Amino acid sequence: MIRVTRRTALAMVGSAAMVRPVYGAQTKPLDVIVIGAGLSGLNAALILKEQGLSVRVLEARARAGGRVKTMIDVSGKPEGGGQYIGASYARMIAAMQRFGLAPKPAEGGPLSRYPWAYHIRGQWVMREDWPSSRINPLSGEDRKVLPHQLLGHVFRDSPLRGKPADAWLSPEMAKWDDLSGPDYLRSRGHNQATIDLTGVWVHTDSFAITSALYEMQREQFNQQTAVHPSPLKLFEIEGGNSRLPEAMAAALGEGAVMYGQVVSGVASDDTGVVVECIDGASHRARYAIVTLPLPLLRNVLFSPGLPPALDAARHEMENGLSVRVYMGIREAYWENDGMPANMWTDTPIDQFEAMRRGPNGEFTVMHAYINGAEARPFRFMTDAQCFEYVATVAARIRPSMRGILTPIAVQSCSRDPFGAGDWVYWKTGQIRRFGNRIRDGLPRVSFCGEHTAIMQRGMEGAMESGERAALELLDRV
Repeated sequence: MIRVTRRTALAMVGSAAMVRPVYGAQTKPLDVIVIGAGLSGLNAALILKEQGLSVRVLEARARAGGRVKTMIDVSGKPEGGGQYIGASYARMIAAMQRFGLAPKPAEGGPLSRYPWAYHIRGQWVMREDWPSSRINPLSGEDRKVLPHQLLGHVFRDSPLRGKPADAWLSPEMAKWDDLSGPDYLRSRGHNQATIDLTGVWVHTDSFAITSALYEMQREQFNQQTAVHPSPLKLFEIEGGNSRLPEAMAAALGEGAVMYGQVVSGVASDDTGVVVECIDGASHRARYAIVTLPLPLLRNVLFSPGLPPALDAARHEMENGLSVRVYMGIREAYWENDGMPANMWTDTPIDQFEAMRRGPNGEFTVMHAYINGAEARPFRFMTDAQCFEYVATVAARIRPSMRGILTPIAVQSCSRDPFGAGDWVYWKTGQIRRFGNRIRDGLPRVSFCGEHTAIMQRGMEGAMESGERAALELLDRV
């Protein structure tokens, strides 16, 4: 476990002294309240409990896991949130071993593992034909790169390559944060077609406002798994990834995790912390750890106010957008047109992935991905409208799919009022402004969550950030 050096707590900002102390004379407080029962909060809570502290976890949902959610009621139990566990995810793997959870090879993973058909600019092209196809709009060496691999390709040989995993936060890298993704690609000689197809794959509102340094860091993180010696590069948990947060919550003990607790305010002084919920419940402790995604911090009143950088970040930064629409497959459409079952497109639906969820390993479920700005309208659509949209687009670009898709489920963290989207993304200039300050807290209130991760991203980043917050708090206790 990496020990994080204790940072000096910032002075309280912009708030008058509290009228009364958090604790009355006869109250014996909890040691720590953790807000959020995702992986970051649960990992922090377990570390603190193991060190002898009393901990209570408050969760707005009726379940543990946060953005990790196995869709138990859907055929084949697909993942509706955090899906792939990489071979370099040391904390995730250690937690799985602790709770006796077995890995299974990820069905999806890198698209290069499976045959795919590409629908680009209204025309079909097969994988093997792409480099020489007349519809390939790329130039130079880019022509050899498959469309779905462009994002990794163009940022692989970046200024971050070969540097420590935390180098993206160093002052010497800040100049790359002032460039957008497209600006950086233009500076490297890539044409507009490369920029356009690269942008299909991003989860942000617009590739044009996304920090180039952020994309470099994302690719550096991806390469940690790609070069890992383990033969099992990407995997899931047998029975569903939700089994891990469920096991972590159970290990905290009965009643330690309280569900349906939507936090509205966090007040602290030199005696402790009071956490208020919208149902009128009030929870008191000596310290608090807040794991909420940045956009959700806007809904919480902090007294005293947040440090300036964190306060600005919660109002300016956003999480990425994505929607996953699951539909049943009634007929083997790929046998009717002779193309692979899976498709990657430059339409608003990035991928149509056929999933082997049948009892004999046959394709039974279609998994459609909508990412970035194209996903925004889906937040306001009914499930029925989402199904109709996906079926209509599929039939238009591939007639063999007409009338053979049946509705199953729609999953989107951006439609979840307690999810605020998928992982955080950084716009131009935000890493320079917030990258080293987003972990700043108050003397008795710490902050963690995937958006505060230093070394990793995704589920491992959540675990890393919870570990850091717990270790920092232990230094103060």
